[in-house]
Amino acid sequence: MATGHIRKKTNKDKSISYQLIVEGPRDPSTGKRERHYKTLRCSKKQAETELRKFITEIESGGTLKSSSAKLSAWMDQWMELYVINVEATTKAGYEEKIRNYIKPGLGSLTLESLNTASIQRWINSLSNDKGLAPKTIKNAFQNLNAALEKAVDLKMITRNPCKGVVLPKAKKKEIEVYSKAEIDNMLHLAQGTDFYLTLLLLVTLGLRRGELAGLQWKHIDLKQGTVTICDTIVTVNGKPVQKPPKSASGNRTLSMGTELTSVLKSAKAEHCAKVLSGQMQHTDYIIHKSNGEPYNPDSITQKWERFLEKNNLRKLRLHDLRHSCATLMIANGIDPKTVQYRLGHADISITMNTYAHCTPQMDQAAAQTMDKVVFAAM
Repeated sequence: MATGHIRKKTNKDKSISYQLIVEGPRDPSTGKRERHYKTLRCSKKQAETELRKFITEIESGGTLKSSSAKLSAWMDQWMELYVINVEATTKAGYEEKIRNYIKPGLGSLTLESLNTASIQRWINSLSNDKGLAPKTIKNAFQNLNAALEKAVDLKMITRNPCKGVVLPKAKKKEIEVYSKAEIDNMLHLAQGTDFYLTLLLLVTLGLRRGELAGLQWKHIDLKQGTVTICDTIVTVNGKPVQKPPKSASGNRTLSMGTELTSVLKSAKAEHCAKVLSGQMQHTDYIIHKSNGEPYNPDSITQKWERFLEKNNLRKLRLHDLRHSCATLMIANGIDPKTVQYRLGHADISITMNTYAHCTPQMDQAAAQTMDKVVFAAM
């Protein structure tokens, strides 16, 4: 059975607070009691009431039962007890949203005082004051909503105050791509640098940056001229972690052209020579840091931004190289189903909705084709 007591504390500002100390049941393996602490600024009588609640929480396995619990404490407990069987990357994303957005904005409120209006004000602040993207706000809101749904299930609150909250609408961003001439110039400027192979793989294969970071020599079949995309690098707590693609469609084997295969043959020969001579630590990653470790995807983006700045090139996102690759495929008559496969889209509607736009050159080609069709018999 858990036991507890109260310790009176005088704060720096001369105010009084009470520390609740509860000792849980003894651990049968160690014989030790686990101590739990909570500090409150309140009257002694209120502290005694809260101590009794605290003891009940500990005896029930640590699950908060009171609607007077702070949201910050409930979010921690929700993460610990109910966010299970999720990937490390997903869990890290939840923790980041809770730490950076939910706790600073709402964490000091109790569950019983949390209402739709307070959550709406928080959402509006994230959008208007912090300027966060609608998608980021939606993700943070979904974490909060899930935690409060569980609080309803546990009868800590009678209703989820997230119901009725209006989220900012995401504006569809117009896709920007590089022209063929810009890509030619970009690759010309990168030749002879350690960034050339990075750009070439992104432009010719349309890889995501995580797929590029996870690409290894064992995935390349130089005899058959194919590359298998089956690993991706993601960032978890600031460190690169290798994992499979999110969906089955992300796993794909792509044919490579003769020229790209030839470049990779030379790159592998150079790679092996450096390893044998001791100039470089052995690694199987094609794009890697000097110590052989894979890049964080963010590091590749930073290299890209420095490359654009140094060469005074039009500043688009690294991901826009993938869009440029897709647009080049469509502009040169590659059918949408093949484009879907090579990009690793789960559904062709994603491909069509993303690349429904056309370049001026494609529009001109369509006009000339229709000219020939309509006027052929005249």
